[in-house]
Amino acid sequence: MTRKEQVIADYRAIGLSLEAHPIHFERERLASAGVCKVAAAVQAPEGRGVKLAGIVLTRQRPATAKGTIFLTIEDETGAANVVVRPAVWHAADHAARRAAVLIVHGRIQRRGEVVHVVATKLESAHPESVNSEPGSAGLEIPRMSRDFC
Repeated sequence: MTRKEQVIADYRAIGLSLEAHPIHFERERLASAGVCKVAAAVQAPEGRGVKLAGIVLTRQRPATAKGTIFLTIEDETGAANVVVRPAVWHAADHAARRAAVLIVHGRIQRRGEVVHVVATKLESAHPESVNSEPGSAGLEIPRMSRDFC
């Protein structure tokens, strides 16, 4: 197995890998598409537009949030809190709402030390769209998120 295949196999089997993070293998292609690392995004100033990609860790829709969805996504540099308003959630296709790996377009929102990405668009990072080498494993990882919505 290649290193990428081993990491994907680790994620399929136990949900993590000590070798690397799956997004690491797609970083060059993602960067050329304008996708920044989570670590860079959370350092961006208030209101800055960002585009992130990450594995979805959680999806939450608290009853008190009036339909707002809260996501946590993770790349090889860290985790980001994503706020998805109902209109953005409903505008996203079913694949994006249930994706294991998600591309989030949004704006940085700062409240003291807390940083959120307020989503303006959600895209599924479906294996065909993120697979940079014909015949390779792509990012075909299972959905591992804890969903409360």
